Amino acid sequence: MPLLIILSSCKSTPTNVAADFKPTSEKGVAIATITFEGDKPVNEIYRFFYSAQNGDKAFKKRNAGKVVISGSEVKDSFNGDFNNKKSYLVVIEREPGQYAFTQYGFLDHKGSNGMVSSSRLFSIPFEIKKGEITYIGELDYKDVVEKGTPRIYVADYFDRDLPEFKKKYPMTDWEKAINKSVKAGDTGGGIVDFR
Repeated sequence: MPLLIILSSCKSTPTNVAADFKPTSEKGVAIATITFEGDKPVNEIYRFFYSAQNGDKAFKKRNAGKVVISGSEVKDSFNGDFNNKKSYLVVIEREPGQYAFTQYGFLDHKGSNGMVSSSRLFSIPFEIKKGEITYIGELDYKDVVEKGTPRIYVADYFDRDLPEFKKKYPMTDWEKAINKSVKAGDTGGGIVDFR
């Protein structure tokens, strides 16, 4: 599986990319956190899609992916890595290039009456460089928002988040991580706010 994500509540078996990542790798790693504002999941499944923004069609297809967080496995509370279990550590290993989170989606509940909803397109851009670990920030997701207000806030919490990566994946030299928190991008008409 080309997408390598570390999330404690993933449906699929988590792959420990960070513990095995070496800065001499032909690929690079982007790290981030996704934090939920509510006390318990409103939806069954959350998806955060990202894609390559450069390269040919084959490169883009090979490097597209999504972060999947299942709310149905925990029902009454989140099951993240820290911050009262509301923050999830995300590690994406990919070929060098320009990338962006471009859309989110969610399934409100499983079954025949379940409804899948997707956002408008937006762009939270980031770069993956060969052999580097790049921190891109926290994506703070709000389940309940008033119309016309942002649902995702992107901010720099490098000093808070890096120790959490170190605790969970002690075999990686996190001192080599570079803070490149995303400060600007396409807000998708106001659904994303950059802090």
